Amino acid sequence: MTATGFSSAISYRATAFIVAPLLVLVVIYGCLWPPGVPTAFFRLQNGAKTTEITPKDELEAALEGVAMDNRTLVIAILNKAYVEQKAMLDLFLQSLGEGEDTEFLIDHLLFVAVDQRAFNRCRTLELHCYKLVTDGVDFSKEVFYMSDAFNNMMWRRTLFLGDVLRRGYSFIFTDMDVTWLRNPFSQLYPDGEDLQMSSDLYYGNPFDNSNFNTGFYFVTANNKTAALFDEWYARRNNSKGMKDQDVLQKMKKEGAFTRLGLKVRYLETTYFSGFCQMSQDFRKVITVHANCCVSMNAKLIDLRSVLEAWKVSNSNGTSNATTAWPPTEITPKDELEAALEGVAMENRTLVIAILNKAYVEQNAMLDLFLQSLGGREDTEFLIDHLLFVAVDQRAFNRCRTLELHCYNLVTEGVDFSREVFYMFDAFNNMMWRRTLFLGDVLRRGYSFIFTLSHSKPFPDMDVMWLRNPFSQLYRDGEDLQMSSDFFYGNPFDNSNFNTGFYFVTANNKTVALFDEWYARRNNSKGMKDQDVLQKMKKEGAFTRLGLKVRYLETTYFSGFCQMSQDFRKVIAVHANCCVSMKVKLIDLRSVLEAWKVSNSNGTSNATTAWPPTEITPKDELEAALEGVAMENRTLVIAILNKAYVEQNAMLDLFLQSLGGGEDTEFLIDHLLFVAVDQRAFNRCRTLELHCYNLVTEGVDFSREVFYMSDAFNNMMWRRTLFLGDVLRRGYSFIFTDMDVMWLRNPFSQLYRDGEDLQMSSDFFYGNPFDNSNFNTGFYFVTANNKTVALFDEWYARRNNSKGMKDQDVLQKMKKEGAFTLLGLKVRYLETTYFSGFCQMSRDFRKVITVHANCCVSMKVKLIDLRSVLEAWKVSNSNGTSNATTAWPPVRGICLHDTTSKHTATKH
Repeated sequence: MTATGFSSAISYRATAFIVAPLLVLVVIYGCLWPPGVPTAFFRLQNGAKTTEITPKDELEAALEGVAMDNRTLVIAILNKAYVEQKAMLDLFLQSLGEGEDTEFLIDHLLFVAVDQRAFNRCRTLELHCYKLVTDGVDFSKEVFYMSDAFNNMMWRRTLFLGDVLRRGYSFIFTDMDVTWLRNPFSQLYPDGEDLQMSSDLYYGNPFDNSNFNTGFYFVTANNKTAALFDEWYARRNNSKGMKDQDVLQKMKKEGAFTRLGLKVRYLETTYFSGFCQMSQDFRKVITVHANCCVSMNAKLIDLRSVLEAWKVSNSNGTSNATTAWPPTEITPKDELEAALEGVAMENRTLVIAILNKAYVEQNAMLDLFLQSLGGREDTEFLIDHLLFVAVDQRAFNRCRTLELHCYNLVTEGVDFSREVFYMFDAFNNMMWRRTLFLGDVLRRGYSFIFTLSHSKPFPDMDVMWLRNPFSQLYRDGEDLQMSSDFFYGNPFDNSNFNTGFYFVTANNKTVALFDEWYARRNNSKGMKDQDVLQKMKKEGAFTRLGLKVRYLETTYFSGFCQMSQDFRKVIAVHANCCVSMKVKLIDLRSVLEAWKVSNSNGTSNATTAWPPTEITPKDELEAALEGVAMENRTLVIAILNKAYVEQNAMLDLFLQSLGGGEDTEFLIDHLLFVAVDQRAFNRCRTLELHCYNLVTEGVDFSREVFYMSDAFNNMMWRRTLFLGDVLRRGYSFIFTDMDVMWLRNPFSQLYRDGEDLQMSSDFFYGNPFDNSNFNTGFYFVTANNKTVALFDEWYARRNNSKGMKDQDVLQKMKKEGAFTLLGLKVRYLETTYFSGFCQMSRDFRKVITVHANCCVSMKVKLIDLRSVLEAWKVSNSNGTSNATTAWPPVRGICLHDTTSKHTATKH
């Protein structure tokens, strides 16, 4: 073998030795290669052209076909509702076609269709289309804000967009209701930003803004943004009732952006504008988003106005004209406007109901209310036109869960999820905030039916709608149509109207009415809004404002106070003249059951089950209490007999003190006089006060009864029994003897710190939680199981306490530990505020009441109490309540020495 041949042989063998093992390794590697892993790096070279061995998946192919050279594209979600003829898709494409340097972007825009109809339309238009399949979810209809379908679509979108980022594609995401007037890439920053987001409202800081909007944003593909979208999507299960944007805002607040090392920029509304905050500069505006706008119909109208204004302003081709910009037809809508527009009928009419935590519990009033609307005669469609105004977060969340139309009425510093007490700031804020809100609705040009109840601290939806009420509401120029507790035949004059159900037409007169109604709040402290409106009517405000008011017949707009007897005519049934929610629910369910039975033949002519027999009219006492009590079921109670009602006697003096006191006159409307004889009852009614006739067989309370006589003790024990009955009915009350002068509103000084009982003192020595010198002539008791048990035990002691007055028995019970045993929290009131002849307050600026204790006969009490009122008038004459020249009163019989302890018998 020659040297050359030997060398060639060695070379050949060496090559074979190297290549053969490599071929074996390739075969083995190919067999072991995991399925599903791309093999794109295996390529066969054929000049400059390459062919992949494994085909790309559908999404990858779509992205690659649309993206620019820098792997950037635009993405929009498309569903059936957007692709109708002359709908959102057409307008969106029109804006791209007519914008400055925007038409080419259509080639880089991927439409992600969430239903077959959208996909077909997309392909017909020869756009870049990708079909997003979501099992078990139908995205083919317009989906309404915060519905389950809306949230499902949003989260599916988030998952999809995260997938796009993981594949290395950056993108602008745009809602279909964004009009593109210029190329946005010219204004997007290339300074290392990971995320650039549009803003609903922009206040100057491009690096911190809580008002961002996920309807338009640009995201750069990298590990940080992929991690953001992964975490965002993972939050969905713990964020029920929240839309994806809310979740992202929460993540930002909790520091997720910082933790992930994201550089985020918030885009200025001067460039990236919207209906929430419209750009005023035509030369700078790039996009306009129909945010702060609800329905698609409204968005289309206003976005067409945007394009029209753009064409006019841009007609000279220089972009310098500003004559038509911003479009004058578009007024940025706030949240309320958007809510009203989304709910109202074409004639700008809607139904409004107030909602709070207590009424959204399972099987509570909200469910029953919706049940009455659902399936009734021409009422179900009204749910689409009913705006639930939630006064706390729990109510708002439940409302959104049920996919109703919801508006969150926020009042700073007030929590409406708990009980708020009447005449305290929290309650007054709630009540007047409601009146202000409804006036705002009228000013925006919306007429409405308002439905609620005033028997509670919170309004509830205790009106069952059996038929469409609009069929019976009059259209003869009426400005206001109001339901009635009692109707006596005159539709144009009725003092028994009820603001639990009324229809108001939006016009200048009704706006003026609600403005005046709200303006009265400062001079009507402690009065509920219905009382204020009744007072305005009585003073002629309706006539002065030129209002045409109709009071609705109870035959049609019925209630428990006066039940309709005609099944064929009844439209609505209001649970007025009824107390607790539990009772209302029971009786309203009876109403619906009777309706079903009577209506079972489908002709509405059956009357066999109507009116519902299960509803029992209230007894006289319940009606009296309900008519007097404040909205938190609190009232004032005084006992009245013949001796007190004579001319210029104790009753007149008592009323004089209430009429002339500071913030006390309104309390007369919430004061129940319990008459123990016919003469007292007649006099009470003559004075048009709230009166209840307490009948006690075999006992004559018509004369003055003297201290510790049998008649006195009988009257005291009958009083105790009566007051226990009031507590059992769920009413809290101040009890006051008639010989107490009310100089100021006592509720301002009564405590709301869980006290069950607050009692006045004959003498007070500094300890508000232990005092044996209490007096039952003035006290405040909260209705609950503990106080009911106290009054039951108190009354039960009468037979073993002969010769003892009721106050002595109660003091004995306290000494024996009954208060502690019952778990009562008792506070004893300071005589500086709740004064009496036993220990007179020295401070005119603080004194609230003066009790003629330590004084015997009525004649003497009258003399000295008149001195008290005279001294009050003199000291208060300058209107500042700071004068002290005439206080305390020193002239009188029992008042001969106000600095020492009296030895007179106390009562």
